[in-house]
Amino acid sequence: MTSTATGPDTQRSSVRDLESMFAPQSVAVVGASRRPGSVGYAVMRNLIHGGYAGVVYAVNPKAKSILGLRCVESLSAIDDRVDLAVIITPAQTIEGLVQEGANTGIRNFLVISAGFKEIGGEGVEREERLRALAQSRSLSIIGPNCLGLINTAPEVSMNATFATHMPQRGALGLISQSGALCTALLDYAKGRGIGFSRFVSFGNKVDVTEIDLLRALARDPRTHAILMYIEDLSAGEAFIDACHEITHGDKAKPILAIKTGRTSEGAAAVASHTGSLAGSDEVYDAIFKQAGVIRVESVGELFDCAEVFIDPVLPNGRGTAIVTNAGGPGIMATDACIRKGLRIPRFQEYTIKSLRFQMPATGSIKNPVDVIGDARHDRYRAALDAVVADENVDQVVVIVTPQMMTNVKEIADVVAEIKSYCGKPIIGCLMGLVDVYPAVEILQKHGVPTFTFPENAMHALEAKARFAEWVRSPISEYRRFEVDREAVVRLFERELHEDRTQLVELPALEALKHYGFPTVPFALAKDADEAVVAANDMGYPVVLKVSGPKILHKTEVGGVQLNLGSEDEVRGAFEAMIASVREHLGEDVEIWGVLVQKMLEKGKEIILGVTRDPKFGPLLMFGLGGIYTEALRDVAFRFAPIRENVAGQMVKDIRSYRLLEGVRGEAPSDLEAVAECLLRLSQLVTDHPQIQELDINPLIVYAKGQGAVAADARIILRR
Repeated sequence: MTSTATGPDTQRSSVRDLESMFAPQSVAVVGASRRPGSVGYAVMRNLIHGGYAGVVYAVNPKAKSILGLRCVESLSAIDDRVDLAVIITPAQTIEGLVQEGANTGIRNFLVISAGFKEIGGEGVEREERLRALAQSRSLSIIGPNCLGLINTAPEVSMNATFATHMPQRGALGLISQSGALCTALLDYAKGRGIGFSRFVSFGNKVDVTEIDLLRALARDPRTHAILMYIEDLSAGEAFIDACHEITHGDKAKPILAIKTGRTSEGAAAVASHTGSLAGSDEVYDAIFKQAGVIRVESVGELFDCAEVFIDPVLPNGRGTAIVTNAGGPGIMATDACIRKGLRIPRFQEYTIKSLRFQMPATGSIKNPVDVIGDARHDRYRAALDAVVADENVDQVVVIVTPQMMTNVKEIADVVAEIKSYCGKPIIGCLMGLVDVYPAVEILQKHGVPTFTFPENAMHALEAKARFAEWVRSPISEYRRFEVDREAVVRLFERELHEDRTQLVELPALEALKHYGFPTVPFALAKDADEAVVAANDMGYPVVLKVSGPKILHKTEVGGVQLNLGSEDEVRGAFEAMIASVREHLGEDVEIWGVLVQKMLEKGKEIILGVTRDPKFGPLLMFGLGGIYTEALRDVAFRFAPIRENVAGQMVKDIRSYRLLEGVRGEAPSDLEAVAECLLRLSQLVTDHPQIQELDINPLIVYAKGQGAVAADARIILRR
């Protein structure tokens, strides 16, 4: 029997209201400076010249005025309400200034100054005191060690940063942990004609975290998509919950992320397959997939994908139509489309008839549609009108190569007009730089994503199609099973009392049985006679596996014998196995005996596992099992607890999923049984935080409807 809960029994992060920070009616700049080239001067200049709609107070006890504004000596000297204090003074002064501001009623602080945990030692202590101050006084602090905050909304127009310019207005929100990267992102976006709604560099996140900022951007109606650069996450489960909420529902918004550290750091000291496979990159991939976040590899890819999300219209499927005036680029686009997992659908008959009537005989009326090189805007219009109306088409790519007879501006006008009423995503692929630039400007002005090459365009469209599928996917609940939790508690207490932290087959399989896992019949034999009795009881053929507290990789030491069909074979295998293990591991190796198991019928071998990340908690793994697990590294990860539908997604994530579906006449595997085992494993590790690592390897899965059986397991406990 099972029960359903609305969510895991864990504390959720509260939703903070940061609107007075993003849209303050008054800003005080502490550390404002008259010296050009200083951060204090740059922030003042950006606020004033950026057209900030509120009141600015320059706080500097040594100056009378800065950029035409009269200075005040301190925050306490301001006789009006201040919504945001921007602080740019030496690190050792920050705590006192925040305390002073809080005493005057200021609740929001933007600390640009460096000199905190990034320098270690005293800086770490200084940051901890600032964090404690924020919590005790219920303050909101962005930073320290950050670039600042920008809001381009016309009624605010605030640039509280020391960046070189105010970005143009747009529909993208950006949050970044790195201030230096922010300036590069602003410059890159300016060159591509991409604008922002809100822009935040949050630095050391002493108080306000990326989770708070994500929620704030999600509530902003001007922000259609959220971009983020992060070096680490504050809390994995809270991040997953926040992003899951943002990326689902009627007001879903995509989140695109660059996470540095793509190389695997590995684990410090692991004894399980799961632990050895779960490097830092796998951890973040799991978080992003579970949260619905689109992970990108580079700044270029970030903005490629961001462009298609400026247009909030999502495709209904992956069917992609291509309209081009050149055959070669059309083939390039087709190849990229298929390679990225999109589809080139067949047109409906009415579409074919319309195109045949209006296109030249030398063109192509199949997908991709080739309107040939002399096409003007009217031919593009006819082709696009027919294609966008086709029920099989979910999105359209318009390719234009500049020809002598091609008026790219007129074609761009047509594309923009059709985009305004068709209700489907349309993107432009204008191949070139100089001749097509006037058309690029027109498309950007009308919110039509524009690319130079088909490969980039298809990559971005696939990201949008994937997000659309995520948005439409149902949100499952957290499923809980009726289990014998107390029996596992007693088992773990017994093992730890005996100073055993590594539970191999016998106690590990017992723990699994208490949580409803299907396990192979087994018995522990101390000698060959006991092994024969156990084999006779369960019936031949049987398997023998050496059992001992420190014998982890049994195959490598001759500790496994398969398909034994008689008493003589069992006796011989028992003696040979014990001798082999002692030869490999030494005469003094502790051997409990030999585990006798029923030889299972042949099925697919898979592995289920857990490793407990020190920061984010239990990380589940699914993949191919047996001896090839680490060699192939074909595995999928998610953090526990998992929702009911996530188990099925994990199974489909691996590259060899098709083997489980059934190939060359093989019956499909019982994937429902595998998914249930993943859900039971999720409950087991969330119920018992002392589980550090766990492998079920292999889990033998049979044909659909015939279930799965755990043949071997290992659990590593922490005290």
